Amino acid sequence: MKELLESWLAEDVGSGDLTSQAVVDNIACKAHVTGGLGIVSGIEVCKKLLEIVSVDYKTQVSDGDKIDYGELIFELSGKSYNVLKVERLLLNLLSHLSGVATLTNNFVKEAQSVNPKVRILATRKTLPGLRVLDKEAVVHGGGLTHRMRLDDAILVKDNHLKLDADIEHAIISARKKHPSLMVEIEVDSSKQAIAAAKFGADRVMLDNFSIEKVVSTVSKIRNFSNIEIEISGGIDIHNVKLFAPHGDYISSSSLTMSAKPVDFSLHVV
Repeated sequence: MKELLESWLAEDVGSGDLTSQAVVDNIACKAHVTGGLGIVSGIEVCKKLLEIVSVDYKTQVSDGDKIDYGELIFELSGKSYNVLKVERLLLNLLSHLSGVATLTNNFVKEAQSVNPKVRILATRKTLPGLRVLDKEAVVHGGGLTHRMRLDDAILVKDNHLKLDADIEHAIISARKKHPSLMVEIEVDSSKQAIAAAKFGADRVMLDNFSIEKVVSTVSKIRNFSNIEIEISGGIDIHNVKLFAPHGDYISSSSLTMSAKPVDFSLHVV
């Protein structure tokens, strides 16, 4: 994380903060970081960032806390050049990660209002370099992660099945080679879903199913199997209530790809 933060800081600073060096002296400085409305994420990573630039901080806020407009997030003290240098990266991280946490929290509340047992999952659709932080932000908002990497679980997707359409063979082969890993089959038809349940997959993902198709398919599967049901594809904050009663898990890329940033500000005091 230290190397990643240093690379992001270097990207923003370039050869130096020429404006600050030109117009102000490098003197002792205090500043406040205040936030908007939502669920905060990024506190711990921003502590590491502030340590890198030798800026002291105080905070009473923890990742996952609900914050209100204008709430004090950090009290900062250090040399003015360091405070001004870190401002944009600090605010960008807090804004983006808190946006992910806030959207996730809203998503979870919507879904669990109709099915308290359903769990919301984040996918691998994250920008390079941000996966760990995005996934943490989802957890801060009350969600869970799907696979972090390709080596976390066996997930047989549509392209695998185009290369070899035999679902039974896929499950048997996966069990033989990786007996300790979960085996999940992504399906695009009720026939494939029933096959995944019949041949002993741990979980089936109903991908881009209409609500009518979800209800019909789940009803057929539940007649003979307790396989976990995951629903994915095209699900967002506006329609999650429709799908939530019918699955054990709902996965959505919108958590990490469509979250609106939460506004944060840094002001010298």
